[in-house]
Amino acid sequence: MYKFFNKNDKIGLISPASFITKEKLNNTIANIENFGLKAIYFKSIFDKKAYFSGTDKERTNELHKMYADKSVKGILCVRGGYGTLRILDFLDYSLIKNNSKPLIGYSDISALLIAIYKKTGQIGFHGVVGASIFNKFTFDNFKEMFLNKNEVVKSNIPKSSNNEHYTIFPGKAKGKLIGGNLSILISLLATPYDVSWDNKIVFIEETNEAPYKIDRMLTQLILAGKFKKVKGIIFGTFNKCEGKDFRINNEDTFSLKEVISEIIKPLNIPSAYGFPFGHIENQIILPIGAKANFDACNFQISIIKDFFD
Repeated sequence: MYKFFNKNDKIGLISPASFITKEKLNNTIANIENFGLKAIYFKSIFDKKAYFSGTDKERTNELHKMYADKSVKGILCVRGGYGTLRILDFLDYSLIKNNSKPLIGYSDISALLIAIYKKTGQIGFHGVVGASIFNKFTFDNFKEMFLNKNEVVKSNIPKSSNNEHYTIFPGKAKGKLIGGNLSILISLLATPYDVSWDNKIVFIEETNEAPYKIDRMLTQLILAGKFKKVKGIIFGTFNKCEGKDFRINNEDTFSLKEVISEIIKPLNIPSAYGFPFGHIENQIILPIGAKANFDACNFQISIIKDFFD
């Protein structure tokens, strides 16, 4: 069980993937302090090795120290990028299991959240990184998840949203949440960190991938049998994944909507596109392993917060 965050609680900042700048760290600290929380970090957070935030060992040690520190009440990743997959084999899952606390991040951090869920059963929080733009929508959702002691969080697509959203296949679903970044979900296949999607509600986000690549990855998941016993499928708002973003010499391409609908609709699983998570400003928190209800027609996710004490 997790504890709700209280005023002045310490939140540990880590960078387990790509390197960060001082500006990103300062933005993260400001975001944390706006909630009345205190940010702490180690000097190693500024380490850099090519595109990584230090070596694999350094990034692993940083994570371990945050879990071992009893005064740290939660851990927030400053950014994603690439690199978490490389440290999964080095993690001390017993240490993590015995020092349970919320770990928050998204994008490349999906690998870390899913691996810890697989090895320890601990719920991980997909939705923001520390350097995200915490506009009012994102700020309110973070507060609703971690500071407000309510039993359910209901997340809808904002009525003012300009992002495209649509029902792929109608229906409602109940189950535990699992998911993350599409490319990362693919990279976990056939590894010790892949998890069963049976009876789960799967959520998926992506950025900077052409429609044909989205097509290939979703098809691979179908061929791998990942969707066979899924209860529901929730797509976030994909960022820069339309054909126009990648078209060369005006070549023909399917739209993102055509790709997703053509592949997912025949599964006859309640599913919808355009929820506020992923590489966008409006971001909700989706806890991996949490119980949830999903309504594909009314675009609503209700998360049961029975993982907080």
